Amino acid sequence: MNLNKLKHAVVLAEQGNFARAADKLNLSQPALSRSISGLEDELGMRLFDRDQAGATVTAAGRQLVTRARDLLHAANSLKQEMTQLRDCESGQISFGAGPFPAGSFLPAVLTELAVTYPRMRTVLEVNNSDTLMEHLLAEKLEFFIADTRTLNPNKRVKTRHLTRQFGGLYCRSGHPLIARNMLSVHDLQSASYASVYLADIFLPPLRKALGLEPGQDLPLVTTCDNIHVLKQVVMHSDAILLCTHAAVAKELENAELVELKVDGWQAIHAEIGVVSLERRSLSPMAELVLATVAEHI
Repeated sequence: MNLNKLKHAVVLAEQGNFARAADKLNLSQPALSRSISGLEDELGMRLFDRDQAGATVTAAGRQLVTRARDLLHAANSLKQEMTQLRDCESGQISFGAGPFPAGSFLPAVLTELAVTYPRMRTVLEVNNSDTLMEHLLAEKLEFFIADTRTLNPNKRVKTRHLTRQFGGLYCRSGHPLIARNMLSVHDLQSASYASVYLADIFLPPLRKALGLEPGQDLPLVTTCDNIHVLKQVVMHSDAILLCTHAAVAKELENAELVELKVDGWQAIHAEIGVVSLERRSLSPMAELVLATVAEHI
C-alpha cells in the first residue's frame, strides 16, 4: 500500500467515474484502473463496484477512503514541515556557546537570524566547555562554539577551528591604575580581578603573568561565565577584567572600559572552534547558523 494508490482511491471515490478521476490525476484511464485493481488485490477485497455508469465505492472502500484522506493530509503536512526545515522557515536549533563567543559575535548572529528567519526558533546555551561537551554527547545540543584548548580528546566529536580571539586586562575609565603610563607586574599584584571560569591549564601561566607564587590563589573578586555580568562589575568597581578584546570592543569604543598596558605582559588568547558529533550530519538550520557566524567573525 502506498500513498499514490490511496490518493487514486480517494479521487475515484470523489469523482465516481474512472475517466473523470484519471483526468484529475493526470493519468491514463488504464493506468488508474490498474492502480485501483492492484490496491484491491493487495487488500483482498473489492473497494469499488464498476458498471457502465461509473464506479461506486463499497462499504470497505468508504472506510479506506476516510482513513486515506487523513493519511494524505498528514503526509502533505509532513512534507511541508520538512520543506520549511530545509529552508529554515521554521523548526528549532539548539546549540551552545562559551562565554567569549557569546559575549562577542553571537549577539549579532542571533539578531540577524531573528530578523531574517522570524519563524525559526534558536535556543542558545551559554556555558563552560566541559558542560557544553556533556550536553553535546547527550545530544541536547547539535554543536557548540567555544575555546577548544581545554577539551579532552574524544573520538565521538570533531572540532573545526573558527578564529583566534586575543585579549588582555580591562578596567573602568576612572580606575586609579590608568594614571600610570606603563604598569609593571608588581602593580597587578594588589589588584582584584573578574573572570570567566578558568581551566586548570590556564592557572600556572596566569599566576606567572601576575607575579604570583606557584599554587597561590588568584585574586578573583567575581567569577562568572556571563561576560555582560563581568563587564557590569568592572565598570562599577576597581576590579580588572580578564577577557578577550572582541568581547569588550563596544565598551572600549565608548570609553566605558580601558585596556591596561603592562610591561612584559603576554597577551592571552582563546582558540574559538565548532565542536559537533562525529559521523553526524548537521541540520540545515545548524549549517545556516554557522554560515552566519562566518560572516561575523
